[in-house]
Amino acid sequence: MNCREFRRKHDGYVDDTLSGVEVEAMTLHRRLCQDCARADTRVRRALLIAHNLPRIQPSADFGDRLQTRLQHERAIMASHSSRHGFGEGRWRLPVSGTYAALVAGVMLVAGLALTVGLREPSTIRLAPVVASLPEPAPSTLATAAMIASMPAGFSVWPAVQVAQQAEWHFAADVTGR
Repeated sequence: MNCREFRRKHDGYVDDTLSGVEVEAMTLHRRLCQDCARADTRVRRALLIAHNLPRIQPSADFGDRLQTRLQHERAIMASHSSRHGFGEGRWRLPVSGTYAALVAGVMLVAGLALTVGLREPSTIRLAPVVASLPEPAPSTLATAAMIASMPAGFSVWPAVQVAQQAEWHFAADVTGR
């Protein structure tokens, strides 16, 4: 897998809609390519922040006030368009000042895009991760080939992962840890 293919399939990777073989290839590429790993981290952190934002609750009369305002604006637009001949299938060309403003706006946006695009991206520094449990021994139930052959949405998928750690959980119950 190359970086272009990784970026193209990244949405499916994050949403867990790829096949097991593709997920494994994406994971391997992410481990080997630092640029793609950083991009994946940025996307996942942005999604985490977006999902944790508080919900905005509009006021009780917001819908009524919005509809009233929309009707008012439509009436203004209708009167403006009928006064200037826009509503009858005709339209006037904008004056040269409008074109000048449009060109200036496009040039401003292009200049901003170039200056933002030419800056070097800032490095994301992650906090160190400390493992609290040792990694369980590989299970004979959940081999990479078996997991890769299952589609991501198949109902056996969580059961295979639970079965992979079953020995650890049973051992913890017996020893009282």
